[in-house]
Amino acid sequence: MNQSSNNKFLAYVRVSSKDQSRGTSLEEQKGYIERYATQKGYIVQKFYGEVESASKVGRGIFDEMIKELRSKGYRGILFHKTDRSARNPKDQALLYDLMINGFELHFVSEGISTDTPQGRNMMYILWGLASGYSENLRAEINKGILGRLKQGRMPTYVPVGYKKAGECRSVLDPIRAPLMRQILKDYSTGSYSVETLIERANKIGLTKHNGKPIHRTRMHELLRNTFYYGTITHKRGVFAGEHEPLISKAVFDRIQYFLMKKGFRRKYTHVYVLSGMLKCFYCKRPMKCMTAKQKWRYYYCRNRECPIATIPEPKVNEEVYQQLRQIEFNDQEAEAFKKAVRVFRNITQEHKNEQIKGIELEINKIQARLDTMVEKLINLDIDEESYKKVRTALVDKQGELRQRRETLEKTDQKKFEQIEVLGKLLKSPSLAYEKANILNKRRLILSMVENFELKPNGLVITWKKPFDMIAKRPNSKTSGDAEN
Repeated sequence: MNQSSNNKFLAYVRVSSKDQSRGTSLEEQKGYIERYATQKGYIVQKFYGEVESASKVGRGIFDEMIKELRSKGYRGILFHKTDRSARNPKDQALLYDLMINGFELHFVSEGISTDTPQGRNMMYILWGLASGYSENLRAEINKGILGRLKQGRMPTYVPVGYKKAGECRSVLDPIRAPLMRQILKDYSTGSYSVETLIERANKIGLTKHNGKPIHRTRMHELLRNTFYYGTITHKRGVFAGEHEPLISKAVFDRIQYFLMKKGFRRKYTHVYVLSGMLKCFYCKRPMKCMTAKQKWRYYYCRNRECPIATIPEPKVNEEVYQQLRQIEFNDQEAEAFKKAVRVFRNITQEHKNEQIKGIELEINKIQARLDTMVEKLINLDIDEESYKKVRTALVDKQGELRQRRETLEKTDQKKFEQIEVLGKLLKSPSLAYEKANILNKRRLILSMVENFELKPNGLVITWKKPFDMIAKRPNSKTSGDAEN
């Protein structure tokens, strides 16, 4: 599709916070795009704007814009920045499809467009970095949860017998705590099964927080919950809780004794690079590993009808090595990556400033509400109990926002250190793989690869973000010859 004589474009602007939409951010983006269009002699047929995260799949207005572009045959889309266009693989693939079908994508702030090979290369790199940014930012914000855990406080829901208080504290539920303590002690005697314990709970009136009866699966979870003897077991680790325990550790251990099922763990004498990672392309099941005569190492599929029987581990390692060689940067790409990182640093700083501005606006609104509540209490327009209840909720929310702001302010340094490590890794991943021992080979692969599948004619690799976008760049050997 040749669009060179067509000067009509659609334009897309986006903010990720509803507070930003009430400010000037959308209007500022429109102003940048209008000036760019005027300079280039382009006509903006229509602006599309929405308050939505670019990492979220299925943005309604975004999808509507793509449909109109295809139906009306406009030349392309003008975006304010690359990170305003797409941070999730689905939307990136959609825009990539538009590009290879002749539509142009222009990113005004960075001054790049897909009508040149250099612009396409820069777009791929920035998309990859933006995808990684969304995930890294989410991880950094989750550090707030870890902070609560280190304080000995449960950041999410509390089990039956407790209720939430201010500042994420957990206190005993005056109604359910005595009942839950009795249930736990009853089971520790060994006189009850889980089924008869549920009957006992129903009989004494113990329910979940929502008032519904405790079902079998939930009862199993409660009996195994270390929270009851004062320890918080979370996916981020084990922490000493500051809350009051319902039972002693000795009682909890007796409960586990009666729940325990005997079993054994098999001890493995051989370690394989892709153990647990390599799957059969046809069966979608992990391939098994074996060593013949204490020397020859193989992967094999247990399905006898599968066209893949066995494959030597050295052959698989060689294919991994070759795939890593295909994804690594040449000198020109390494230089382009450095330039993209500089651009991305500026984009990230602006994005962070917008988020902090929105958070500070919300903090100020809460403070204004707190001041108003004090005035109402002084004027006797509200009773003291209602004041305390509302104030506790507002102060908790304000604390969460301040913690989020603090986390955002600290994210950049670590994130860009990770990006620098990424750039060094992409310069020579095959060399790092070749020189590493088995355990370090596994660590390298786990950091870069989402999925391995083996076909009779070779290895199919699904890369993790942002390696997936880098693997698809036009100059990559893995992306085919369409762009060449």
